[in-house]
Amino acid sequence: MSPHSPNTTGNRSFIPHRARSTALTLTAATALLASTGIAQASPVPASVDLAEAPNVEITADQEVASELPSTVGGAASEDLLTDAVVEDTLAEYGTGLPALDEEDREVRVDIRETDGEAAFGVAIVTAATDSEAGDPQAWLFTGEYDTGEWLVGLEGTPEFSDMLADSELMDAEQRETVSTTTDPDRVSSSQYTGVGLPFRIGTSMIMTGGPHGGVGQSVDFAGGNGTAHASRGGYAYSLCNGWTRVIHDNGYSTDYYHLEDYQWLEGNVPTGHYLGTQGNSLCAGGSTTGAHIHYSLRAYSDPNAAGWFVPVNGKTLGGWTFVEGASYGGYAYRGNATVYPGQWMYNHGF
Repeated sequence: MSPHSPNTTGNRSFIPHRARSTALTLTAATALLASTGIAQASPVPASVDLAEAPNVEITADQEVASELPSTVGGAASEDLLTDAVVEDTLAEYGTGLPALDEEDREVRVDIRETDGEAAFGVAIVTAATDSEAGDPQAWLFTGEYDTGEWLVGLEGTPEFSDMLADSELMDAEQRETVSTTTDPDRVSSSQYTGVGLPFRIGTSMIMTGGPHGGVGQSVDFAGGNGTAHASRGGYAYSLCNGWTRVIHDNGYSTDYYHLEDYQWLEGNVPTGHYLGTQGNSLCAGGSTTGAHIHYSLRAYSDPNAAGWFVPVNGKTLGGWTFVEGASYGGYAYRGNATVYPGQWMYNHGF
């Protein structure tokens, strides 16, 4: 399926975000001017300073932006929400916009849905383009507008789960699933992850790169029939055009990056659901040396690091227990069988 084609999950139809004819993609420096012809003549509250930074990008569908609560003082509605999201994202990431700018990185805020005084979307901290120094990071976010300001919760925090559960955002069943399975107070994770590998159960791909990334959370696969599939059922959400996250019901989520023939998803999917093909897409920065699936593991059970990547070292995925070595090295074993980078790996499921 073309990445421009609608796709359907259950009874809901979803349109690829980049194909929406009414989409607004605004750099933070021009968002204020684009939102109103007289904004530059109005006083701008200091609370949108982050949203106006040159390395902050705001994306909002016109209809979504128009439904955000109106603001006073001339600030665009999407700017006020973005400022709050960026503030929380930087605090969670432990850095500032100047430091990211020095590395040619940015924060992107994609406002996907609103319902009265509630909002939902994605916050991304990009990786430096053409660099292997760190993976991009992304969080779903929820927001509540209260007495002139936005309160924001990032995926993996109790605030995110509480705000989402109390809102009318998303389908009711999906809202319950996501709010429950990302709440660090209500989930527990173990070395047994209960997830497979990012390709069909009963097939094989080459492990082109062993555990790597900031904490050794990622493994790369290529070859075989070249298609990416959900390693366990769950709530699938497209973070950008080539990067999907599936939030599972067991305290973990899995990320699939660099995908092409991309399927824009926003809803529950079963184990083995087609996500796209191995590729070289860089919708959130980074680099590739060849088409592959960049597969990563996240967990929600640690209140101090919920929603963050976790090491695959010692964890079992697809029937294989992974052992880290040098970055992109290491190996995986199952019984007496051992697989090293460059060798084929069979997906036994979970």
